[in-house]
Amino acid sequence: MPKFKHIILAVAIAIVFAFFVGFGISAFYPTPKYEDFCGQREFKEMVTKESCETANGKWNPAEIARAVPAKIGPNQLLCTKLSEKDNAITLDCQSQEQLENQGYCDLYYYCSQEFSKVNEKYNRNVFIIATGIGIIALIVGIALKLASVSAGLMGGGILAIIYGTVRYWSDLPDYGRFIILGITLVILIWLGYKRINKS
Repeated sequence: MPKFKHIILAVAIAIVFAFFVGFGISAFYPTPKYEDFCGQREFKEMVTKESCETANGKWNPAEIARAVPAKIGPNQLLCTKLSEKDNAITLDCQSQEQLENQGYCDLYYYCSQEFSKVNEKYNRNVFIIATGIGIIALIVGIALKLASVSAGLMGGGILAIIYGTVRYWSDLPDYGRFIILGITLVILIWLGYKRINKS
């Protein structure tokens, strides 16, 4: 078989193997869905902290409410000067209750947090599964004698490892990224050395 046919076959095996691993993981280990945690998004207007918290939301006070250094007493108002003309001053005054009710309600804050935790765990597991399959494919690829199939399996193994790493990359701390890149580099150098010695 001419050399370019070997290359095409190797590339095809690598790509199909990577898709096979990705879709296989999705088929037998489904991705968590946001809707399963937070349901369908609906518009509900929550204008007070109490109504927001009753609906299991998180109340986010407005900037002005955060800027007040201490609570205002029952007979006190916080006033902001709007304008001054001649001897007349226009003020905008609010009570503590009015200040506390300034803000917005994030109805999906807590369920989103729960979804993020489950999704992070899922991505970690996909990383472990894909990396394990990728390493097995690399080892099998080294052992095979037929160059195109061997190169294809090794390429597919590398793509599977990349797929797993990309899924978990954003959740990994910097030292984790450093370790994974270091291990991958050592494996690739070792594989290159083994293949060159074989040929």
